[in-house]
Amino acid sequence: MTDMNGIPQGFGSALSKSEKAMETFALLNESEKKRIIDLSRSVRSKKEMNRLVSKLETGKNQLF
Repeated sequence: MTDMNGIPQGFGSALSKSEKAMETFALLNESEKKRIIDLSRSVRSKKEMNRLVSKLETGKNQLF
C-alpha cells in the first residue's frame, strides 16, 4: 500500500519513528528520494526496513 506521496506504508511508518531520518529524507533531491523509495519497496522484513531508516539517520553523505 502507498500513501498519496508515493511512499510505501511500511517505509512511511518506519521513517516516522525517526525525526533525524525524516529530516534527512526531506533534504534529498527528487532523484535520491525516488531511489530510497524504490529500495524500500524491495525490503522484505521489518529488520531490513529498520536498516534502511538507520542509513538515513546517519545523513545524506552516508547513503548507499
